[in-house]
Amino acid sequence: MPVELNPRLAERLVFSAMGRLNLTPGNKIICTKDALRQVILVVAQEAHEIGFLAGQKEQYADVTGPGSPDRPAWMDIRLDDPKDLIRYHIRIKPVVLKSLVDAGYRRLGDLRWVPNRELTSLHYVGFKSARQILALVRRFERNAESSTGPGSSPPPPLS
Repeated sequence: MPVELNPRLAERLVFSAMGRLNLTPGNKIICTKDALRQVILVVAQEAHEIGFLAGQKEQYADVTGPGSPDRPAWMDIRLDDPKDLIRYHIRIKPVVLKSLVDAGYRRLGDLRWVPNRELTSLHYVGFKSARQILALVRRFERNAESSTGPGSSPPPPLS
């Protein structure tokens, strides 16, 4: 696992934080301590999410990789197959689905360790859509964890 934060990702985090603060015409930042504290907190949470998910991916990649007997069935729900999405009552806007598929996310399991920041960097995926997608993945994860174990049937359809 890398020791340092990816420089491109770090730059995006900093740019995002600075964008939340008010700039004067001379590009000076003038803000209250509370506003600065809030921005730093958001950046720290985003960095934690990115690091945590990267660690989870590294730790569980072998267990949940394609072809693994312990791989949950929900991870193989195809994002480019309307029948699969309908069967599990998954509703994602077509333009968002196209962005996900174009970015290389072919199955729901591909989104398991994707941070919110990465999703919102895709075209047509806003904060609300990213939160909904990640909530969907977390629900499938919880349903799989509460099932009887490996080889059990996929979770019930979501409404």
